Amino acid sequence: MSGPSFPDHLLTLDEWAALPEYERYRVEMCEGVLVVSPHPGYLHQHVTFTLVDVLAGQLPDGLCVLGDVEVLLPGEPPTVRCPDVIVVDRALVEADPDRATAADVRLVVEVTSGGSGRTDRVTKFSEYAEGGIPQYWIVDLTEPAVLAAFILENGWYRFDGEHGGTVTLTAAGHDVTVDLEELTVARAGARSASGDAPVTPDDARPR
Repeated sequence: MSGPSFPDHLLTLDEWAALPEYERYRVEMCEGVLVVSPHPGYLHQHVTFTLVDVLAGQLPDGLCVLGDVEVLLPGEPPTVRCPDVIVVDRALVEADPDRATAADVRLVVEVTSGGSGRTDRVTKFSEYAEGGIPQYWIVDLTEPAVLAAFILENGWYRFDGEHGGTVTLTAAGHDVTVDLEELTVARAGARSASGDAPVTPDDARPR
């Protein structure tokens, strides 16, 4: 299967929408330029899907949690990102647009793994802040997994703490509890299967 072709000009939103889908690649657009990376691995996908379920199970019916959907950020040439997790109003989902806009997003979450750290902590950090998204979480899968929370204040993100283990945070105005050990349970299972000593909750908890 061939990979994405590289246009010789900055893309418009209509040209972006006309691009084919590529199963092997994650494709975003930054100021009209294609940004291509391999699809994340299984652990990353497990954490993302589990986090969607965890948040959806605790937030009220008026909010929806979505994974890996397009978000159009303000500015020209256009920027389209595909965050790992977003929280939006249910009315947006019922309207079923082609993509969300930054103004629709109440919380954005990126799960950092492999080479995505600088993009998540620097490039997307500034893009999401400038887009006015009220909350940004970065889940770092480097052992032990931690969640860094940021709140938009005066047009920029204020650091609101880094958390490990089980933590209760405010998401889109509602308290939610996230167990980072449970999110990464697939990693513990893989370690046990490889012949290493089993990991118990007490062993895995940061000290």
